[in-house]
Amino acid sequence: MNIATGSVINMAPAGHDWAIAFDFIDDSPEIVCPVVGWATTVLAHLNDGTIATSVQPVFLYVDMLWTPAELREHTPELGAYNVRRAVGFEPVGQSVA
Repeated sequence: MNIATGSVINMAPAGHDWAIAFDFIDDSPEIVCPVVGWATTVLAHLNDGTIATSVQPVFLYVDMLWTPAELREHTPELGAYNVRRAVGFEPVGQSVA
């Protein structure tokens, strides 16, 4: 099977207490978003026909689901990110009822 680099090949749900925080290289404030799942993504195709994978967080940002690699592809000015336990945050672009 020919699987493209960057493809999500499976996903598992995340607990409600995970978040990802990232910033942009222009020194704007940190953005914190809820992690909704963990995705196994394809990193590379190896010479022996196997693939190298990694587990990445899947998070909700501006009403879309992203992995860090996908967001970086669409937003090159994305800076560093870190995944952490969430403690009482209000997600960006989400209304809290």
